[in-house]
Amino acid sequence: MDRTLRRIDKFAIWLAVAALISIMLLTCVSVTGRYFFNTPIPDDLSISEKLMVFLAFLPLAAVQASREHVFVTIFSDWLPNRAKVVLEIFGIAVGIAFFGLLAWASWIAFIEAYAVGSYTQGPLNVPHAPFKFVLFVGVVLFVVRLVVDFFSDITALISGRSQASKSEEDRVLDIELD
Repeated sequence: MDRTLRRIDKFAIWLAVAALISIMLLTCVSVTGRYFFNTPIPDDLSISEKLMVFLAFLPLAAVQASREHVFVTIFSDWLPNRAKVVLEIFGIAVGIAFFGLLAWASWIAFIEAYAVGSYTQGPLNVPHAPFKFVLFVGVVLFVVRLVVDFFSDITALISGRSQASKSEEDRVLDIELD
């Protein structure tokens, strides 16, 4: 299961990287066309805006898998490890609830955009539905990763082998010492 999720996470990251490169190339070509030929790429801003969905939502599950989200630990640094783990589990449960609702809402938005056939106003008429589906997939992958982490953290807590995520300060110190 974990191996499959890691492969999916890697694929999602590669899609996000491809979107970033596409945005960069699109912007460079459009600016060059505007400057030298007075003809930018039509709907370049709209396309870049749509591709940002790939960048923002597809890597979420991979970031969660490596526990690299920003943690606010100002009030929990003084707590023992077990209490920190309980707080992390609580945070994951809140994340499951919030992003579960977001997944449901993004699915409904995708279905509506697909049914209506909505698109951007412009020369290319870029459809909304594919990008809303990417948003849905990214959020679902994140929720799946949260659920896996939730159960693995509870199992580790019950067995007594749980370890809280490192604080930002500890991560910085680890980087500086390497």
